[in-house]
Amino acid sequence: MKRSLKTLALCPLLFAATPIFAQENAFDPLGEAAEANLPRQVRIQVEYIEMPLEQMSAVMSDATASKGDTVLRQAVAKLMQSGKAKLIENQMLVARSGEKATVESIREFIYPTEYEPPELPNTIKIEKGAESKIASKEFATGPTPTAFETRNLGSTLEIEPTIGDSNKTIDVRLSPEITYHVENTVWSEWKDKHGESNIMMPVIYTLRVNTAVTLANGKPTLIAALSPKDDKGVTDTSRKVLVFLKADVLVIGR
Repeated sequence: MKRSLKTLALCPLLFAATPIFAQENAFDPLGEAAEANLPRQVRIQVEYIEMPLEQMSAVMSDATASKGDTVLRQAVAKLMQSGKAKLIENQMLVARSGEKATVESIREFIYPTEYEPPELPNTIKIEKGAESKIASKEFATGPTPTAFETRNLGSTLEIEPTIGDSNKTIDVRLSPEITYHVENTVWSEWKDKHGESNIMMPVIYTLRVNTAVTLANGKPTLIAALSPKDDKGVTDTSRKVLVFLKADVLVIGR
């Protein structure tokens, strides 16, 4: 009888231990064992770093920095810390492999591109006894805008990343762009008793790259060097903007 009681007393302990054992061995869809089958996406980062032309030439010709873009980016970081270079823009965007994505920080700038020329009305009512002024400019209407165009001013990044079979390389098609409105230039002047109605066109300055590259996961790559504008909106060849690209493969849930 005592032996039976001992057996019964152990049964609750076995049942109580079963859930604990099951919890320790429960399937975790985001666990380490399942990482190889988890979906992945790509984080793209584009940096615009400005420096004098002479400084860029010195960095690019340095034997240490020319060993690879990772070392080059570290050398540029030291220049930024010392004030010899500055970061003017940093774009970041995440997308799934094989899909296009866009990020924008813009202001829509709408301006006329086509005009109807000034013209006289078909009929003019003149009071009796008044002097005729049919050919006078005061009866004419000024130039009238008939077509418009929109430009996005600011920062835009379009990407299409594709992860390689080994998950260690990424093929990226991208079009980073920074657009500035410099000024408006007068193409034709018009002034009458109602005011001014000049025909003006904007001057737009753009830093743009359109390329396709292959990168190592997590390693920066120098993809372009551009010339920024000066205070007057003209290309300033005495300064350069280095464009660095980095792509990271991200595992979902990590």
